[in-house]
Amino acid sequence: MRSLWTFRAPATRRERSRALGYSGAAPAHPIEIGSHSVDITATFQMTAREYRSAIRNSPAVRGAMIIGLLLAGSGLLSLLSGDPKTWLVYYGIGVPVFMEVAAVRLASRKSAALLAEPWTVRVTEETYTLRTAASQAEVGWSVYREVNDRSGFWYLRQLNGASGFLPKRAFGDPEQAELADFFARRLPPRKKRWYRPFA
Repeated sequence: MRSLWTFRAPATRRERSRALGYSGAAPAHPIEIGSHSVDITATFQMTAREYRSAIRNSPAVRGAMIIGLLLAGSGLLSLLSGDPKTWLVYYGIGVPVFMEVAAVRLASRKSAALLAEPWTVRVTEETYTLRTAASQAEVGWSVYREVNDRSGFWYLRQLNGASGFLPKRAFGDPEQAELADFFARRLPPRKKRWYRPFA
């Protein structure tokens, strides 16, 4: 998982700490909601299954799997013609299998130590901060180009193409609604070019 960002809230600030997945603790700090400021903190622990789901649905992996399935479909259709292209079938099936094993399963194993400890994230008007037992990183929103909402996660994509994720279940319904509004305002969805649907 990649680092996030940090910002300074203007007037009224809002802070909440919520423990999910390992203690079920109630919020430790009250929240004051300002009309134009965001300052939300949450602590949570991810499971290996949840982590694999996040990677599997990330833009890069999801795009590769879709392309593989399209190639496999083209290969199957070619079998009905006079010029069968069986290599398309093998290649198309091989891509999703490779991505599942190499990108999803392997990444989950490498991150086993991180999954054993809670993570803390903070979202403010200016930055996104991620703190784990191994490291802490804080990144300004200026390095991000878009946020996508998919399968229970917010995917944060940087200008250089790197992508991180933030589980929505780490926040209560009011915080999810506020973050959704913030992301729509700060990093509105970009129009996809038809020839680069996963860019």
